[in-house]
Amino acid sequence: MKTDAIKRLFTGKPLPCEAAAPKDKRYWELLKESHQRSERFMDRLSPEDKEELECIQECRQEAAQYEIEEAFIQGYSLGVRSTAESFLLEEDHGVS
Repeated sequence: MKTDAIKRLFTGKPLPCEAAAPKDKRYWELLKESHQRSERFMDRLSPEDKEELECIQECRQEAAQYEIEEAFIQGYSLGVRSTAESFLLEEDHGVS
């Protein structure tokens, strides 16, 4: 299946994943807790270990972007297919 147009939509400006942050309060609580724990943990590491952990985190973040992009493409495609199917169903049943 061709997904180039959907991929361009995802990687456009602004990025859909950055256009609107989650409004759920729990998201912001988790983000804050994660940041605080990370800061405390990093304070206990040697400079070499900090650098290594930062590299690990950067690799994981880069990999997560691929996962997010693919989830967006699949979700968008499913929405389009569902919409198309509903129109075809209406035609089959003579619904206008």
